[in-house]
Amino acid sequence: MFCSLKMANKSVYFFLILCSNYILSQESTESKFWSSASYKYQSSEKLSFSISQLYRVKDDLKAVDSYISEISSDYVLSKDLNFEIELRYYSKNDNKGSVQGFENLWRYRLALEKELKLKPLKIYLRFAFQRRSSLDRDNSFKEYIRARSALEYSIKNWDWDPYFYLEIINKTSGNSLQKIRYGFGSSNKVKESKWTIRYFYQVNKTIPKENYHVMMLKYRYKQKSKKLKKIKEQKLQKKLNQKNQK
Repeated sequence: MFCSLKMANKSVYFFLILCSNYILSQESTESKFWSSASYKYQSSEKLSFSISQLYRVKDDLKAVDSYISEISSDYVLSKDLNFEIELRYYSKNDNKGSVQGFENLWRYRLALEKELKLKPLKIYLRFAFQRRSSLDRDNSFKEYIRARSALEYSIKNWDWDPYFYLEIINKTSGNSLQKIRYGFGSSNKVKESKWTIRYFYQVNKTIPKENYHVMMLKYRYKQKSKKLKKIKEQKLQKKLNQKNQK
């Protein structure tokens, strides 16, 4: 146990050093802030649905970036393996160039997510395909492949366990490597509510090479079906009865 904890500490330390050295060596051109509020309904042990509203600002927090409405669904394929489908509508502010204003876009994303538990660490892996299309222009779309890995470190008697992540976003055609994100964050659950704070640094490989500091704040309220609540109560009662019999 001591050896595994020592190795975990070294892994987290190495990850922090690697990310900080890379980030400090880059030139950032812009700061952004992203926020979201969502409602999640779990209808069964395998299936859940979510609706979300997102708000983003850009240009060093001086201008609106986009308003986003989202619906999504998660399905448990097997233990620690999930499939997710996500649909988004964007009202995105284009405030550069000769033609400016809000553009209407929609995006769908399909993703597989895997969780690995190696105490005191949790490793999350996600592989996704997404396509974003303009509703205002014909044949205007972008397709991406996204690969994300995250490492969460569990701290005893502490509700805000930190996690660190790396995401690579590739275009399906043309100049493949588009964006790299390095970040860290933490989440805390209080009954049905969940708060998440996150920071990431985005390196853009396209021209112009604008890199971003992005701070995020997320709130989620989760509700379970009556059937799931009843199953949970029965399990708790069973454990209590077993404990009293000892």
